[in-house]
Amino acid sequence: MTDPRNKQKLAGLFVEAKDVDVSDASIDTGLAKVWSDETSGELAVSVDRLLFDNLLDVATRYLEPNGFAQNLENLLAIIDSMRLGVFATTSAKNRSDGRAVAKKLMPALFMQLPRKRDIGPILRRFYDEVARYESELSRLQLVESKARQALDSAIKDESGKKTLEALRRENDALKEELARISKKLAFAEDAIRSVPVNGHENQLPVGMRACVVRAVRVQEGVVLLKADDTQFTVPLKSLEGTPALSARALGFYEGGVIKSVWIFDPKPEPFTSKLAVVVATDGRKIKIKFTDRSEQIVHVSAGEEIPQHGTAILAKYAGEHLISLAAVSSDAGRRVADIIFDHQTKMQIEEQFSGEAS
Repeated sequence: MTDPRNKQKLAGLFVEAKDVDVSDASIDTGLAKVWSDETSGELAVSVDRLLFDNLLDVATRYLEPNGFAQNLENLLAIIDSMRLGVFATTSAKNRSDGRAVAKKLMPALFMQLPRKRDIGPILRRFYDEVARYESELSRLQLVESKARQALDSAIKDESGKKTLEALRRENDALKEELARISKKLAFAEDAIRSVPVNGHENQLPVGMRACVVRAVRVQEGVVLLKADDTQFTVPLKSLEGTPALSARALGFYEGGVIKSVWIFDPKPEPFTSKLAVVVATDGRKIKIKFTDRSEQIVHVSAGEEIPQHGTAILAKYAGEHLISLAAVSSDAGRRVADIIFDHQTKMQIEEQFSGEAS
């Protein structure tokens, strides 16, 4: 392997012992140089320029200028190709074995830029090690996948058992609740049937029917009643309060339609009434402010009139649930004021006459 550009001064770059005999050569620092072949990607540099350098640093120094990334694969490839050789001038006559006879030399480090098709033993061992890691990783991932599937299946089976057990307990509780309600209903129906129907004093007026409260749905604002074999619902806000389950009641019918309901045994829990003022409106939403300065946003149902800003509102509650809103008219306010004024006037007259009598 020779350098054709320096034939007059340098016979060549030698990196194989079979090509040159250096036994009688002397070191000539004038032969120091850096040499490269762009076609083959071969590089050589005299050792005087590499003294005290780390081989990894040397490899890195020549990778980037030649367009190679400084990664482990390229570093191993260039280190794999490193060999010590010489820059040498030779005598005109070769030895009998064909080797050139070096007269002067300069030790050099030879290296080859990375080539995908030509890899050395170090890089081959690196590839083999990576392949073993990838094979082991694939095996472990497969084992992990199978283990995860087995675990998921076990969890699903256990979860299914727990869900089934929970459903069984819930079903038993519902059965007990149904039996308890059925017992109360039977007692109420027996009580209604035990009321004598003969005799003028026990006869219900025309249009009145005995009823039993079957369900109270406060959130929906309705009460389910049963009269004989007929069931019907009435708005909760039409009653005087929240009835108890199985409570006895009387319903007034007119023209086949129930007009009013009176619950008497036990008496319903009275609604809580609060006075408020409408402070804002947005579509069918209104904000009301109570006398204690607390506020609440209420959605006005379709078909109901939306109160205007500043309207006085009487809000009725069953527990924490809003049952109804009713605007307090100015006429009603005046009637209340008139009643109070009449009462005060009456008291003043009575006090006057009682004073004259004494």
